[in-house]
Amino acid sequence: MRKTIRSKNFIKTVGLLFALIVCLSTGFTVCASSDDLWDSYTVPSTRQKDRLLDNADLLSSSEEAELLRELDDLSEKQRCNVVILTVDSHSGSIEAFADDYFDYNGFGADYDDAGVLFMLSMETREWAISTSGAGISAFTDYGQEVMTDKMLPYLKDGDYYNAFKTYIDRSDYYLDLYHEGTPFDIQNNKEKTDPLFHIFLSIVIGLVTAIIPILAMKSKLKTVRINNSASEYRTHEGINLQVHRDHFISSNVTKMRKAENNNSSRGGLGGSSIHTSSSGHSHGGSHGHF
Repeated sequence: MRKTIRSKNFIKTVGLLFALIVCLSTGFTVCASSDDLWDSYTVPSTRQKDRLLDNADLLSSSEEAELLRELDDLSEKQRCNVVILTVDSHSGSIEAFADDYFDYNGFGADYDDAGVLFMLSMETREWAISTSGAGISAFTDYGQEVMTDKMLPYLKDGDYYNAFKTYIDRSDYYLDLYHEGTPFDIQNNKEKTDPLFHIFLSIVIGLVTAIIPILAMKSKLKTVRINNSASEYRTHEGINLQVHRDHFISSNVTKMRKAENNNSSRGGLGGSSIHTSSSGHSHGGSHGHF
């Protein structure tokens, strides 16, 4: 009888130990994935998180709500997930972390894998961009460089709100150009301008083009003077309208400058460099410090 009780107690003890080991291992897994901001290393079929996650607490509540609304509107309008992530620190390389956050939180599920993610890590003061699907073509290497050049002054000053506003505005512009079939790149680097500016500029150019030649010609008419009568044109035989002298007044020479290749400043043929993330998905992107 005692042997039977001992056997049962032994079995219970082994069972409890096994359950404890399972719980501990599960707990460690949850903690690890919690640090990485995704639940598991599998790509879900639906998006798991909002398009803005400010884990580093860089924004006020009102700023966060406004930016999230703009990201949602832009993503739906352009059919491409536009995402922002801030963290205090990260594990591994920031490029791999940004790719994995995008993949393992299902940001590729909404629009056939199309998306772009901008990430900040405050401990190391690093930034990263991860592009996916159509976002790889829309956000070229050159386009990312120009975008971050415009964002860096705000980031260095700690003005994260305006840095993210710049990111949203540039993303909208790049995606517009992509849908038009002309992604922003070395060969197509026209900047976004206000239509009213074009109208104002056209008016100014027209006025300058008209006024300057007139003033120049007027300044050269030194032989012209006002006469109060027509006596100088009359002889004893009547009015004399014959021309006695010719005066050279002005000349106009038009020169055209030969077109030059201005692509040497940044070099290369454009396009997007691509790498593979841990999930096996293709990503474009870039990273650096601020």
